[in-house]
Amino acid sequence: MITKKYSEHNVLDSPYAKEMREILDASEYEKAGVAIAVDLEQMDAHYHTTFDEIFFVLDGDMKFEFYDPETENIWTVESSKDDLVVVKKGIHHKVLRASEHNRLFVVSIPPYHPDDENPSDKI
Repeated sequence: MITKKYSEHNVLDSPYAKEMREILDASEYEKAGVAIAVDLEQMDAHYHTTFDEIFFVLDGDMKFEFYDPETENIWTVESSKDDLVVVKKGIHHKVLRASEHNRLFVVSIPPYHPDDENPSDKI
């Protein structure tokens, strides 16, 4: 069993969020990573080849843009509090817009790895 207190979260530097709180990483649980991004801002598009991401909006509003290399489709999704977005590995994604105060709960399956941040040239 794993329990984590707020004081035990690992606060990471992020160019896209005021605060990135890593709650659970691969060294603690090899099947998934868990984090909360606080006050996300517009970001560059990227994709991951080794993990899926599940986004759950805790607070605020966000607009995401996506590109699927298999179909070459580009689309946007507006998300608000209590909305869920699943981004499968290989899907290019970025935040186009976010409200001033927002929090995004992020689950990576398997866990996030910083070497798998690939820039997108499609969106």
